[in-house]
Amino acid sequence: MVARRWLAAAAAVVAVAWLLGLAWGPPGGAAQGGVVSGGEAPGGAVSGGAVSGGAVSGGKAPREAAPPRPRPRPAQPNAFFNARLFYGGLEAAGRSALTAAPPLAGGLVPHHDLAAELLSGFFLVLEAQPPEVIFLVGPNHEAAGPPVVTGRRAWQTDFGQVEADLDAVDALLAAGIAEVEEEVLSREHAMGTLMPYIKYHAPEARVVPLVLHRGLTLPELERLAGALAQLLGPGRILVASVDFSHYLTRAEAEARDAETLAAVMAGDLDRLLRMGPDHLDSPEAVSVLLMAMDAVGAEGPTVLGHTNSGEILRDDLIETTSYFTFAFTRR
Repeated sequence: MVARRWLAAAAAVVAVAWLLGLAWGPPGGAAQGGVVSGGEAPGGAVSGGAVSGGAVSGGKAPREAAPPRPRPRPAQPNAFFNARLFYGGLEAAGRSALTAAPPLAGGLVPHHDLAAELLSGFFLVLEAQPPEVIFLVGPNHEAAGPPVVTGRRAWQTDFGQVEADLDAVDALLAAGIAEVEEEVLSREHAMGTLMPYIKYHAPEARVVPLVLHRGLTLPELERLAGALAQLLGPGRILVASVDFSHYLTRAEAEARDAETLAAVMAGDLDRLLRMGPDHLDSPEAVSVLLMAMDAVGAEGPTVLGHTNSGEILRDDLIETTSYFTFAFTRR
């Protein structure tokens, strides 16, 4: 009898516990309809369990999306580099004695990489006291775009990028001296050929590229030269990128080069500006160089080197291009 009463009492307790469990919700801590199992913290904070409807599991804050990566800035292509000519010219120039002493105020170099020995010879002089900024002036071979083209993009090379000096570019733009036309510069070997030499020999230097149409008047060139002279100074030099006589035999080229050199050494701008491609490809760039060097009181030019493609290739019958390098030094 007692046993039966005990069993009945135990069954009643179990039934009551089961009923209470249904009222309080199923075990396991899962939330239903926005009610959180395991209790609700004061103020509606979630305590101990996952919340349905997209709330946070375990009390962790939502993960913030990473900021978008900045897009890389466009740069001019490394379109004109010939490693064999570059390193061969560098080795040959290293064996040559050069007479110009730094610091340089300016200079003139070719932009045909066949003349790599002359190019390396000039930049080995520059390397002794590398400039911070190099203003480059040369021909616009395609005659494309505005009369004076410049650009703000960096230049790719095998040795890293050459950055543009944006402050100097902006100063020329603000003065109405030049206009930006990046596509013209991307195809212009008068600029692109020199960039590997600049990065190799003056790795921290920035550049200001300027390419000129043929036919600019002397007053226009004087204005450009005056603006550049104002931007030059210690650590800032002007280099003209110019090839000389074209499409002549070796003997004819040497005769034309003698005429051009005489006009350069005399500073005879009128005569230079009347010369055509059989003398040089940019009398405008040479004239700007001569006027700017005169304005800053530089000494020179000193001829560092002279040759032509017929001499380099040991062929007197081919149509040649001839090359000079000049240096101007600070007083």
